[in-house]
Amino acid sequence: MEPLLENIRLAAQEQQAALVDFTQQLVRIPSLPGQEHEVMPAITHEMNNLGYDQVWTDQAGNIVGKISGGNGPVVLLNGHMDHVDPGPHEGWPYPPFSGEIVEGELWGRASVDMKGPLACMVYAASLLKRVGLTPPGDILMTVAVMEEIGGLGTHYLASQLKAQAAICGEPSRNILRRGHRGRVQLTARFKGRSAHASVPHLAANPHYGVAAFLAQLPTLTMAMDPVLGASTVAPTLYATDQISPNVTPGEVYLTLDWRNVPGEPPPEIVAKVQNLLDHCLAASRLHDIQAMVEVATHELITYTGMAETFPSIFPSFLLPEDHLLLGAARTALSEALGRDEGIDIWRFATDGGHLMAAGIPTIGFGPGDERLAHTNQERINLTQMNEAVVAYAALILALAEAVKYEM
Repeated sequence: MEPLLENIRLAAQEQQAALVDFTQQLVRIPSLPGQEHEVMPAITHEMNNLGYDQVWTDQAGNIVGKISGGNGPVVLLNGHMDHVDPGPHEGWPYPPFSGEIVEGELWGRASVDMKGPLACMVYAASLLKRVGLTPPGDILMTVAVMEEIGGLGTHYLASQLKAQAAICGEPSRNILRRGHRGRVQLTARFKGRSAHASVPHLAANPHYGVAAFLAQLPTLTMAMDPVLGASTVAPTLYATDQISPNVTPGEVYLTLDWRNVPGEPPPEIVAKVQNLLDHCLAASRLHDIQAMVEVATHELITYTGMAETFPSIFPSFLLPEDHLLLGAARTALSEALGRDEGIDIWRFATDGGHLMAAGIPTIGFGPGDERLAHTNQERINLTQMNEAVVAYAALILALAEAVKYEM
C-alpha cells in the first residue's frame, strides 16, 4: 500500500491550502440546529468542485455525496453541520465565527465539533478519485443535520442508506475510537397541589418531593461496563409551572442526563428511576405528591420543514476489541501516520450510536481535541487536519478490503 499512500500524501499536500480555506468558510457560517440552510450550499458546492459523482440533499436536509466504486462494500463517512451556541462572544480569545488562524490552529465555534473533521472527510473521499483509484465499493460522504439535539439527521440517513462499514468523524485527536456510552434524557414530573404562598398548609408542595428524590439519587446502583465504566446520572435543568414567586407551584419538572452503557436499554432506566421515585415519596410520607418519569421527546423541524417527534436518545455502542474493522483500521492508521496509538473510547455520545443501531459497523476517528468542543477555547490543529485527510483515505480503503473478504 506504500506507493499508493505516497500518492495520497502528495495529493493531500497539494490541497492543504484549499482544505484550510474551506474549513474557514464553514466556521464563518453559523449553523445552529434547524438553521443549517446557509452552510449546506457551501458544502455541496465544494463536493461538486472536488469531483463527487453525485451530490444531493434528502428530505431532512442531510447532504450525501457519492464517489462511485466497484461492486464491493459501501463505506459511509459521517459528520454533521450543526453546532452548539457560541455563548457570550466576549469570552472568546478570537471571535467565534472568525475562523482565525493563530500559531497553526484554526479558531472558532465548530472548528473541532465538527466542521474541521468534516472538511477533512469531504476532501479525503475525493482524494481517491484524484489519484486515479476506483474504490472497491461506493463511498458515501454524509453530512447530517441536528446532531447536537439528538441526531435526527443521522437517524434518518441510516434508515435510507445501506453500508457495510462506517467512519464517524467526531474529534478523537487522530486516535482510533471503538464506542461510547449512550445518552438518555429523562424528565421527572412531580405533581402536587398549588396554593397561595401565604398559606403553605393548603398546598402539596412538589419541591419537597424533588428534594427527597435528589437526596437519594446518588444511592442508585448503576450499571457497569468493564471498558466504558459505569453509567452516570446528572440532574441538570429545573422548571415549575409558575412564574410568580408568591405561588406554590402545582408541578415541577426535573431533567436528568443519563449516560448508559450497552445492555442498559431506556425502558430499564425509566423503570429504575420510577422505582426510586415511588420509594422516596412513600418513605417521606409525601402522599399528596405524585411523580413519574419518562424519556424526553422533542418536536423537531429541520430546515427543509420535515417535522418529527424525536426521543432524546443517543444509543451506546462498543465494537469488540478483536472486531475485524478495528484490526484493519489500526493497521491502516499505523501505516498512514507512522505511529500506533492504540484504540480508545469517546467520553461523549455521537451519531455513531445511530449508525450501529441501524446495523452498520462503525469506527471513530477525527482530528481535533474533543476536550475543546463546546467551549470558548475551541480550535483545531492544522497539522492534525492534514494528517487526518491521509488517514481517512487509508481507512476507507482498509475497511472496504476488510469487509470484502467477509461478504
